[in-house]
Amino acid sequence: MQASSTLTTVREDVLLAIKDLKVWYPVRKLLTITGYVKAVDGVSVAVRRGEIYAIVGESGCGKTTLGKAILRLVRLTSGEILYENANITKLSERRLKWYRRETGMVQQDPYGAVPSFMSVKKILEEPLIIHRYNEKPRLERVIEALEDVRLTPPEDFINKYPHMLSGGQLQRVAIARALILRPKLVVADEPVSMLDASVRIETLTLFKDLQRKYNLSIVYITHDFSTAKYFSDRIAVMYAGQIVEVGPALDIIARPKHPYTTALINVIPDPDPSNRFRVRETLRGEPPNLMRPPSGCRLHPRCPHVMEVCKTQEPPMTKITSEHYVKCWLYASK
Repeated sequence: MQASSTLTTVREDVLLAIKDLKVWYPVRKLLTITGYVKAVDGVSVAVRRGEIYAIVGESGCGKTTLGKAILRLVRLTSGEILYENANITKLSERRLKWYRRETGMVQQDPYGAVPSFMSVKKILEEPLIIHRYNEKPRLERVIEALEDVRLTPPEDFINKYPHMLSGGQLQRVAIARALILRPKLVVADEPVSMLDASVRIETLTLFKDLQRKYNLSIVYITHDFSTAKYFSDRIAVMYAGQIVEVGPALDIIARPKHPYTTALINVIPDPDPSNRFRVRETLRGEPPNLMRPPSGCRLHPRCPHVMEVCKTQEPPMTKITSEHYVKCWLYASK
């Protein structure tokens, strides 16, 4: 059974719907455009209210560009973004200000994400000033934000500067800033990949507690299936600018369908000592050049199950179960 637009059926519980989104970066030689890097190429996604939606894939697959596109931080080539059924695809920066208040972002590098010359108080106060927050005194709101991310007592942190904090503490400041306006949607781009292993789970647990407390929708961008399994409700697997599989997190991990998803899961480290001599097979070759992606299925030059149809025709998104979809000719009607 094929489902061409199932991923973006706008239901009542859908907060964000993306339809056939493309983000192509022009490549110039002198003043002439010689081609395009197809970073996001025909992606459709539906993020529900109060869910954590993980986008998983290798470096260079386009997942960070997709996150920026959701926040309208990059120019869109084509497609639509619907937020609470409002089309924000072509809104000007001035008319997008309400959307900026409704959304937040947590970046990968906390030291690069916050200005080094501002105190924690100023960092957290800035969004309140920009959006003319006047529901309660700004200092009171800043203190609440620090308490939310467990930087307590707030008095010990409010006048510190970024260089005076550890990486984990600074990432908590970044999370506090993303949530200080009480957004409905947050894009978290590899929020724990630069932290020590000892504080990753602690930070993700904190983030998940805040997600439940404020009923947030989170788009969680990561290359790590292990944290996606722990942290997310649904997982979308991205390869070469396209979503190739999407479904409930536990279903994707336990019953992957796409060969690329299977390969990524097979190389997750296993601490069981009985597996120390097990050879873990991965896909041959390298991801494609997104200026000249392969015809047909983009995985076919590396796929162990390649068929002739894979080389010439792009597979449709096929329904496996009510929540599980895969873009592969192994499951589609040819």
